[in-house]
Amino acid sequence: MRFPRLRRRARRLELGALELDVMSLLWTEPALDARTVLERLQGRRITLSTVQVTLERLHRKSLVSREKVGRAYRYTPKVTREGLIGLLIEDVAERVADGALEPVISGFVDLLGEYSPRLLDELETSAKRRREKP
Repeated sequence: MRFPRLRRRARRLELGALELDVMSLLWTEPALDARTVLERLQGRRITLSTVQVTLERLHRKSLVSREKVGRAYRYTPKVTREGLIGLLIEDVAERVADGALEPVISGFVDLLGEYSPRLLDELETSAKRRREKP
């Protein structure tokens, strides 16, 4: 069964480690310019140009929005962490299971059961709450 919300994308949603680090930073501190992002990513051996290219890629992927402030852009996330996880799961379902979510969810539940029965219980509780919402 294909889920109606799933849509075929022309291109896969792929994120590199730096893109994920930048998204994590923007989720905790939205509306940053490239220079501030570079300062916050202490310990990484990257240049301002690398950060600017990374932010531009995230913008083209529609994951961040930008606003011109003076001579620089200020970037804000367009998706939440949970929203991005959902998009990535949709992409996996599309690539691995021809758009069907059942095998993806089944695999995730199996992994949870092996990893942590407590997390499996939390998932069940969350699912019950979700069903009860009008």
